[in-house]
Amino acid sequence: MPCPCLHSALKRQSGLMIPGNKNTRDGLLFSLPFLIVFSVFMLYPLGFGLVISFFKWGILGDVQFVGLNNYISLFKDDKFYSSLWHTFEFVLITTPALLVLGFLFALIVTSRSRLKKTAENVFFIPYIFSMTVVSTLWAWIMQKQYGLLNQIVMAFGGKEIGWLTDPKWAMISVSVATLWWTAGFNMILMSAGIKQISPEVYESASIDGASYLQGVFKITIPLLKPTIVLCLILQVIASFNVFGQVYVMTGGGPYGMTRVLIQYIYETGFKYFKMGYSAAMSYILFFIIMAASVIQYIALGRSKE
Repeated sequence: MPCPCLHSALKRQSGLMIPGNKNTRDGLLFSLPFLIVFSVFMLYPLGFGLVISFFKWGILGDVQFVGLNNYISLFKDDKFYSSLWHTFEFVLITTPALLVLGFLFALIVTSRSRLKKTAENVFFIPYIFSMTVVSTLWAWIMQKQYGLLNQIVMAFGGKEIGWLTDPKWAMISVSVATLWWTAGFNMILMSAGIKQISPEVYESASIDGASYLQGVFKITIPLLKPTIVLCLILQVIASFNVFGQVYVMTGGGPYGMTRVLIQYIYETGFKYFKMGYSAAMSYILFFIIMAASVIQYIALGRSKE
């Protein structure tokens, strides 16, 4: 006959697996406040925005169902295409640069240098500043007549450059400010990944005669690949959602050359009060980001295999 204590323990253990037991109810109860807030401020706006995209929806005007007309119209809108291209341009400029900078910074802060702690603080401090502070700071640095950057250029005999007013330099200037601001985030993730690599691997490679660069390319990068792909996914999503830096530094100028898609969505909805059309563009951007994320997620799964 089984021991009563063992029978009781097995019963309690099996009860953990039964839906509707006390642990499950307690878990749902403690999760309920978050689920309510998440539903009210995330799920409901997402669903309501999708509904709005099928209507001609002005803030003060009448609401009129137009079906897919908003989606059809945006594919005939030159400003939509130009804004989407400027967004892609920003992604293509910043994403590779941020990954490379983050990796180089991570190598520095995980080295044996005595200054690695100081370097880690220096690299990460810009990330704690708000977008408005960073954008305003760099707008002053890149000011054409009195900005620090042009003062340095002229000190070496160069001419003033319209960093934020010249179509050739405006997007690059916004990208530089973004690099300075967010490279520290990738550094933290990559340095954490590097610290997970066993030192014995590097010691074995050193005994076999491997140089530092060989260790970086043959050991660090291959073992850090999942972290690199994670940084890539996060960075692509963040870059597609760029708005604040552009709006503060250039306002979308000059001549609309830095107007990104989210700025166009914002202006369409809150300046021209075309909420339905704005919502339709928002969902096109949502599907683009989702497609990019899924592709990268699949690539991550293959790299693991």
